Amino acid sequence: MRALSRVWAVVLLAAGCGSSGGAGRDAAVDAGADAGADATLADASVIDALAPDAARTCADDLPAATVVDPGVATELTVLGDPGSPAGIFDPSLVYPAGAPGGAMSYSSVTSTAAIRTRIALSGDRGVTWTYVAEANAVTALSIPSTDTAACPTGTCSGNLINEVSSLLIDPLDPDPARRWKLITHRYLVLPPTTLRYDLGHLALATAPEPQGPWTAPTPIIGWPSTSTFSSAGAATTTTDLGLPDCLVLTEPGAFLRGAEIDLVVGCVAVVAGAPQIRMELLRSTDHARTFTRVRTLLNAADAACLGEPGSARLNAGELFTSGGQQYLLATPEVTGQGYRGCAVIPIDDPVTGAVRRGPTGAPVVLRRFTAARFTGACSYAEGTTTGYLVPIAFLEQARVFRIFKSGQLAP
Repeated sequence: MRALSRVWAVVLLAAGCGSSGGAGRDAAVDAGADAGADATLADASVIDALAPDAARTCADDLPAATVVDPGVATELTVLGDPGSPAGIFDPSLVYPAGAPGGAMSYSSVTSTAAIRTRIALSGDRGVTWTYVAEANAVTALSIPSTDTAACPTGTCSGNLINEVSSLLIDPLDPDPARRWKLITHRYLVLPPTTLRYDLGHLALATAPEPQGPWTAPTPIIGWPSTSTFSSAGAATTTTDLGLPDCLVLTEPGAFLRGAEIDLVVGCVAVVAGAPQIRMELLRSTDHARTFTRVRTLLNAADAACLGEPGSARLNAGELFTSGGQQYLLATPEVTGQGYRGCAVIPIDDPVTGAVRRGPTGAPVVLRRFTAARFTGACSYAEGTTTGYLVPIAFLEQARVFRIFKSGQLAP
């Protein structure tokens, strides 16, 4: 769950190029702001969820951060990967406790406009991973658009990419060919490097087993934008979810809870003229065909309480269990610096999605990870022995995107 595209604004800035993200800002937020800065919040409950609590103060007993030092930590490599010149990022793990093997989806990066999702398997509890399948591909696409500034001909043309993937096994799906599921943020990159998160949707691909064959991605959750492409074919939209202020949904994190699928998403919204991100919990009772909203997991005000000074936004939620307890991984973002680590927060009620909060209302943080550079989003699975996976970006190097094994088991 996943942060790869959030790096590109910083990478391109350092290279002296422009991007839709702008100088040093979170690109996903800016895409949403550009797409609808005049958006209004029609749902009062959403407004309440976003409003900072004036009485809230952050906990002063946060755990010391676990520093993941790239000079010491073991880097995750994928044996047989066909080639990822700019690196790999955004891991999503499926490795239940006691299972003989596990699977991982990850982003393979060639360039800003060439990002795809690949699948790897492990039979030694995450010590080694081997490439087995390419779950989607980069494709050229032209779509209609009313954005005359970006696409004056009425057509936007570019590369359709998939990233920030979330992998899931759904053994109760009555269709054996749909029991492995992959959810991605699928969107258009306009030449040369304009990331249009709004010209996209959350997409689903399915397979009978992780090595495939994988179906082509199809829209499952869409939103209004300057192109019908963003919602066409999607069974659920942000309007259906009662989230009309969400200009973009990104960083999907899927989790199987019994016979239901929970999905954490980052909602990019404009509040009082400023872009924000909050985490929403969605739920499917029909094997990811449709979704409904459960609640807001974390709001923008919670970002300041995750232990990173200057953090103004948060994103990249992932749910996981360890020892029968459910947890939420969240990544804070510092303006101008991008993602800055990961925080582990217990979920007190998996049915309602209530995160544990202290006396002042701040989320309770049990563990933090940092690397003193762009870090996140993290992933965890109980069946591994290598601990949390921590992606770290090296903006000054050609191989920007890398994933490291923390060695730290949950919680």
